[in-house]
Amino acid sequence: MTGYNIALVVLICLCIAAGGGYLRLRRRLARTRFAEGIVRAMPDVIFLVDDRLVIRDIINNQHKTLSAPVSSLIGRPVTEALTPESARQVAGNIRSALSDDKVHTDRYAVRHKAGPRYYEGRYKRIGPNLVVCFERDVTEQHIDLTTLQQSEQLLSAVLDNMPMPLIVKDIDDDLKYVFWNKRCEEQGGYTREQIIGRTDLEIYGRERGSRYREIDRRIIAEKGSYKGEEIYTTPDGVKHVSIVNKNVVSNNLHHWLLATRWDISDLIRTQDELLRAKEEVEKTQAMNQLILDHSDNGLVFLSPDFIVEWENVGKYSHHPRAARYKKGVCCYRNIRDQESPCPECVVRKAMLSGQREKKSASLEGIDIEMTATPVFDTSADRHTLKGVVLKYEDVSLQRQAARELQAAKEAAEKSDRLKSLFLSNMSHEIRTPLNAIIGFSELLAQTDDPQERQEYAGIVSRNNELLLQLINDILDLSKIEANTLDFVLAETDVRGLMRTLELSSRQKSLRPEVEIRFVTEEVPCMLRTDQNRFMQLMTNLLGNAMKFTEQGSIRFGYELLPNGTWRFFVTDTGRGIPAEKIGEVFKRFVKLDAFTNGTGLGLAICQHIVERLGGRIGVESEQGRGSTFWFTLPGQETKPGKETEA
Repeated sequence: MTGYNIALVVLICLCIAAGGGYLRLRRRLARTRFAEGIVRAMPDVIFLVDDRLVIRDIINNQHKTLSAPVSSLIGRPVTEALTPESARQVAGNIRSALSDDKVHTDRYAVRHKAGPRYYEGRYKRIGPNLVVCFERDVTEQHIDLTTLQQSEQLLSAVLDNMPMPLIVKDIDDDLKYVFWNKRCEEQGGYTREQIIGRTDLEIYGRERGSRYREIDRRIIAEKGSYKGEEIYTTPDGVKHVSIVNKNVVSNNLHHWLLATRWDISDLIRTQDELLRAKEEVEKTQAMNQLILDHSDNGLVFLSPDFIVEWENVGKYSHHPRAARYKKGVCCYRNIRDQESPCPECVVRKAMLSGQREKKSASLEGIDIEMTATPVFDTSADRHTLKGVVLKYEDVSLQRQAARELQAAKEAAEKSDRLKSLFLSNMSHEIRTPLNAIIGFSELLAQTDDPQERQEYAGIVSRNNELLLQLINDILDLSKIEANTLDFVLAETDVRGLMRTLELSSRQKSLRPEVEIRFVTEEVPCMLRTDQNRFMQLMTNLLGNAMKFTEQGSIRFGYELLPNGTWRFFVTDTGRGIPAEKIGEVFKRFVKLDAFTNGTGLGLAICQHIVERLGGRIGVESEQGRGSTFWFTLPGQETKPGKETEA
């Protein structure tokens, strides 16, 4: 029996007072003391309320949860201390209890000086005009439940607004869909109303649905994961290509299949366009080369005896030997002042081989390519040589372009590798906090231990922040790519922001032995800048310092330089950066430590923000000794001694 039923039986027994005699009196006294002991041991306060809702008596009133002293409550309406909504609810239940023999239950709020407290009440008629009310304080349970509901709402909002499709299927319910976020609706062509509660067979038909179910069943059977490229067509007829990641997520009670999609259709289309553009460029280059081979720029026609019969090198005057080619003269005598062609002469080689010959040379700092093309009389024997077309081409720009093209090609290949690594890392970085959030939310709902609930809630909160930071970095990168990152400039109390950062960083730190200190608190600083972007800069730099500093200190602050520029810094005693990698830290997708959470975008975003605000950013580091990240912003001097309120 519950505490409520035991107390009810005891009270009814006490109300049946009959008989006489000393022995019966002693028995009744013993029962009374026994009943009183039971009542005192109960966690409930017991009210006796009449049909006018007036409190007649309060039993077990030693509990310190009453809104006022017992003497001031007896004789007053039971609804006086309640909130208006709770007063109507309690009054209705008391009247219902007077009209029948049922036990009525509700929860209500009572006004206290320290704020409202929440109670669970049970009501039972014990007389024609009398109701016994059992009241139990459930404030802590109410707060825990409210916190859990808020966490669930936040998690649902985060998952629903992720920049990639997220799908959850219920393994224990025939793989029916239980989650389909907004991005799924945009890319998949189906609304969540069309998806939730249905299977792949019901949605996509037997052919496509069976293929999906076969993959899902294999993942479940092997308790593994799946990553692959899938091609599908949405109801609007658009063909899509996506990278799909699937994983089994379980707890002791239930099993789900979590899937994310990364639509690479636009990327593939872009790659196809680049390939077509490359082919067009190659065709154009080939055509240009053909034109140059037969153009009138830098051309000389020589007879088989090396006499210049035609030349246009006057238009090629930047050639250091252009002026020496004259019609009717022997080229080797006039150019080199020799009596016979030199063995390396490209014209001589072309005459001997009957094929086009080329030679490169550098003349007075100009890269020259000489091409000798033998010309035969096609109306006679093929081997009747009519002469040689000698083309002089300044290839300085082409060779420079070739070097730049090679460098650009290597940079593009490196960028492609980094982006592929970025996509792989993002799948892992997003899945890690998601698994933690889902798993510890389930544990939070199952445990009643306050210490465990606080620990699990903290883990969920930290992973929420990590997931939001990842998403914010991706969104900021998209805005930077589209040049739509906005800035709102206003007068900003930087010292107040730094104090706030000092407190929040200490609270977030997982290493209490590391000292985090704002070291220039006595110096006021007012700037006209974007407060949110400034906080983003400092938060990113402090976050990196906290990640890589295991002992020692993290100190941050600012100083006014002689030119009126403010210099901000974050100095740590962490692991430092190798000298050969310092130049890489501000590049996109670069992570110096692959085992640390992050996207490799934070410092690149910081650099873009600082440059947009008119400043510079840099780092000074020594491996094993620590690092100092700094940036500058233009500003005006704040007079010493003048305080600026935060």
